[in-house]
Amino acid sequence: MRPWCNLPGAMDSTPPPIWQDPQPWRWLRRDPWLLAGLVVALAATLWPLWVSDLLPMMDLPQHLATARILHSYNDPWFAVDKYHVIDFSRTQYLSWYLSVDLLAYLMPLETANRVVLSGYAVGLPLAMLALLRAHGRDPALGLLAAPLVYNVFFFMGFANYFTALPLLLWALALLQRCLDAPTWPKVAGLAALTVVLFYSHAQAFLLYGLLAGLTVLLGAPGLHPRHWWKAAVHLLPALAALGVWTSRSLILAGEADWKQGHGGRNVTSTQVNFESIQERLHHLADWWTDVYQGDADEKLALAWMAALLAALLLRQPQSHETHPQFHWRRLKLPAVLVAVTLVVYLASPVSYKWIWPISYRFVPVVALMLLLAASGADWLAWPGLGRAWPRRLAVIAPAVLLTLMGAQVHAEKARAFSAEAGPIRQVVALAEPGKKLLSLVYGAGSAVLQQAPMIHMGQYYVVDRGGMASFSFADFPQSPVLYPDVGGPPKFPARFEWTPERFTWQEHGHWYDYILVRGPGQPLLRDMDKVQLVTEQGPYRLYRTRKP
Repeated sequence: MRPWCNLPGAMDSTPPPIWQDPQPWRWLRRDPWLLAGLVVALAATLWPLWVSDLLPMMDLPQHLATARILHSYNDPWFAVDKYHVIDFSRTQYLSWYLSVDLLAYLMPLETANRVVLSGYAVGLPLAMLALLRAHGRDPALGLLAAPLVYNVFFFMGFANYFTALPLLLWALALLQRCLDAPTWPKVAGLAALTVVLFYSHAQAFLLYGLLAGLTVLLGAPGLHPRHWWKAAVHLLPALAALGVWTSRSLILAGEADWKQGHGGRNVTSTQVNFESIQERLHHLADWWTDVYQGDADEKLALAWMAALLAALLLRQPQSHETHPQFHWRRLKLPAVLVAVTLVVYLASPVSYKWIWPISYRFVPVVALMLLLAASGADWLAWPGLGRAWPRRLAVIAPAVLLTLMGAQVHAEKARAFSAEAGPIRQVVALAEPGKKLLSLVYGAGSAVLQQAPMIHMGQYYVVDRGGMASFSFADFPQSPVLYPDVGGPPKFPARFEWTPERFTWQEHGHWYDYILVRGPGQPLLRDMDKVQLVTEQGPYRLYRTRKP
């Protein structure tokens, strides 16, 4: 008897589509239109990552500084070990940092970062193709995942989170493969992948756990445990890692432990904050595409939605006629996944303790799940599209064209941002290595990007010269790099980096060797006798403090 998960078309004389070839990726070599479109789309997606000196990502300098500390911890020239301690047990932000750290033994640190980001940019569309195939859908629509690479969280620099998105899609695809034909090698590979997903970002892992449960419920051949237990055990190692993290971190700490933990640094409220559903729906587009000043991003978003709508009109929906071996639950699964992801977005909190924004991080996942639900079993033969290749080209060409348009916009904006950020590397190069620097940013906004992309520019001192720089993510308990309990920098009030006007020499400035000021603020006007101007270049002023 043939297994229930035979390929579509096996129960009649019609040969299955090329993309349903069971051999991994062999189908792609036999699908020249999709292969050509994929090569062009991936090359275009990579281009903006390599055209500018500085990448337009708000938190990236902080992540690069953390990677520098991990990579050069025992290097006396950088002297980062004088000011930091490393603790991997209290964080699950490890995959991105360790990947950059390992690659940095072969290439410069920032090149290693761009290689890891390139893996993300290539991995997101490929993972979408894999997920579509796993659900018996034509993978051509997966090309529309390429424009989603440059989402709001990419420009916010949430490297640990957005690099987890391809892993989330790969894990869901492999889970469905395990349910279709469970083997222990597949289960072991999926278990390893989910551990890496957890150590990329806990929120992405928790969402995967929910979607994986739905996949088991609806995508398994039956509800009896014999149909799904082997695939379900893949979660055990990752759940064990989750248990270790929750016991060691402050994520579940009560009010008293939270205020005393982490050296009492950057203590925020333990309150869980929500927004109304009306506000969530109102901000949905903002947290999907609103990244640039001007309307270039809105035009790209409208073009993406038009391409998705065109694909919906051309698709042949899944049904028992196209997939007679699929149970009705399996046919409904993609629609359920997108609906549940949207509900999670609407119901989850905006912030909790130091974690923000929780709910809005689900927005790009909603868009990716839309691609899964919108793709069909094949593409209809409309008048004038009777042959197979024009039908596929009608889906592939708009996605490739949109990716090329987006790449041109993103490359131009990256160059403009790098020019706007100014000579930060030349400024910090004039400071001695291995020292202590305080960065005060007045006017963290940009004429190119939304948000506040200039706020962490002072961390390039750690990237290039070592030592330490404040404000640092070492003030947050999720960082693998922390300040020592004794001998660390002065404690800052919460959100000090956003309010540099609260700076005083007595509380903060006296501890540092250098003070870097960006923007029009004059925090040292009353204390000019305590500092010496080293350089003033563009919007930056670097001062050396006069020690008694």
